[in-house]
Amino acid sequence: MLKLNVAEIKKNLVGETSFQYSLSPQELGLQAEDLPVVGKIEAQGTLSNGGDVLLLHAKLTATVKRQCARCLKEFMAPTEAVVDERYYPADAENLPEDAPTYQFDVVDISEALREGLLLAEPVKVLCKADCKGLCPKCGADLNVGECQCNKRSIDPRLAALEALLQKN
Repeated sequence: MLKLNVAEIKKNLVGETSFQYSLSPQELGLQAEDLPVVGKIEAQGTLSNGGDVLLLHAKLTATVKRQCARCLKEFMAPTEAVVDERYYPADAENLPEDAPTYQFDVVDISEALREGLLLAEPVKVLCKADCKGLCPKCGADLNVGECQCNKRSIDPRLAALEALLQKN
């Protein structure tokens, strides 16, 4: 858990505190099945007084083990996330149900950082922009070389006619 004391920044209308951390995935509650981070997660940002709320702005960088959506190879790639969050006093009225709150001049920013990193991860990733993927027939990696499969495709509705032409 990453807890920041905000007593000093609450005293000034434009109070702000900066932070910089080098975190292990476990410190943010990340398991390998959530996001396979390799090494440390670098986090830096500010927590500032916004009047009735505290404003978090953070940038996270990490190296993540990924699997290509086309050729299924594993590779390492950098990921970056920007997190902007508002924290409300726990005793504030008319707050949305899921609004992050703080109590006793201590703000826990670990959940916001964790969610930001998870949400920044793309659904599909490619090992390179021009990845050719796998052959749909034999499964050969087309990035390595061409396979020997017949590339000619026939509309399945006309397959019977193709079979007749093969007989003659």
